[in-house]
Amino acid sequence: MEKRPAFLVLAAGSLGDCLLTLPALRALQGLGEVTVAGTPPFLSLGSELLGVEKVIPLDPLLQTLLSKGAVDPCGPSFFKPFSALYLFFKERDLKLEGLLKPLVPEVHTPKRPFLQEGRWAAEYWLEAALGKAVPHDSPLRHAKLNVGDGLKERGEAMLKELGTPSPLVIHPGSGSVEKNAPLPFFRTAAEKAVQESGKSVLVLWGEAERAYLDVLRGIFDGLPGVKVMPSILPLRDLVAVLSRSSAYLGNDSGVTQLASAVGLRTFAVFGATDSRVWGPQEAVILAAMKSLYK
Repeated sequence: MEKRPAFLVLAAGSLGDCLLTLPALRALQGLGEVTVAGTPPFLSLGSELLGVEKVIPLDPLLQTLLSKGAVDPCGPSFFKPFSALYLFFKERDLKLEGLLKPLVPEVHTPKRPFLQEGRWAAEYWLEAALGKAVPHDSPLRHAKLNVGDGLKERGEAMLKELGTPSPLVIHPGSGSVEKNAPLPFFRTAAEKAVQESGKSVLVLWGEAERAYLDVLRGIFDGLPGVKVMPSILPLRDLVAVLSRSSAYLGNDSGVTQLASAVGLRTFAVFGATDSRVWGPQEAVILAAMKSLYK
């Protein structure tokens, strides 16, 4: 059997940025074996969920490369297996590209100025991966995380323990307060969801919401069928819970991107940011609908 080519991807960013590279990673994995040198979200998700061969830390690679110049930073054999390298950064780093070009036969970056055209961010990585535009009906645009049976079983067990089997999930926060719909909007949504579906509602929160956690809990206090998660979930546990839930509502956030990437029916509220650029795949976008907040 002919050996498949090996590709190296350097990728940076938050959880949302990570998941927007998923279509491109899946496209490259279809052509060869992909190693991702990535930031913490890539490491937390890992190779199995991302559907690639291997995930390694990005920072040590960059630090060594930038401090020593055009010298193989991981020993003489590190770059040798790779036939091509892909830079999935939001801004081009010409110095870094210059250091990498002597080490790998091909170095690929987006050909168009990133995020200056009002296009979906994932398309830039897809075009860099394939060297051409991707049709809007391409299945590559809908790549999902590879959630195995073990994680699904864990999610089911966690939800059973919480008393919220197959819940409707709400995450009322994000990494930026400016992106958040008011908490009363989510309270109303939770109340109506329980009444109209008969299902329970599980409210998630993370580090960004810790500063106003008492207020958040108070907003949902007393609502029948609504439970606020008692603690922050590690990323893989969050994947597990979302994989066994019924639907999701949230702001423009990494968790919203995650819900969509898991395959959960996702409703995303956009106001301060552009859903055409940052919207998750296959989500119902509630964009700048201020009437929802009343």
